[in-house]
Amino acid sequence: MQMIYDLTWFKTYIASKMIGYELGYRCWNDGDFGSLNQVQFNSEKMGGAMDCWGQGWTGIHLIDYSADVELLNILLAPTQESAKIESFSKLLKFLIVE
Repeated sequence: MQMIYDLTWFKTYIASKMIGYELGYRCWNDGDFGSLNQVQFNSEKMGGAMDCWGQGWTGIHLIDYSADVELLNILLAPTQESAKIESFSKLLKFLIVE
């Protein structure tokens, strides 16, 4: 069964573990790949966003503010299931989510 990475998934599995991060949620009806739901997350050290489009595309962006380095800038097609799993694993390691 294919995992659906959307705001519900993020709120269920990630958000509650992100201690020290400010979270913001935004939605648009007309994104590049259909409707767009986005979660933005920021702390003193890191910030970024996860974008979920209605057509199944997923974007992950993460910046390390303290080092002034872009850590992740990923856009994944709906068919890239294994790459999504790997990308979210990287994101979680960077965020130091318990």
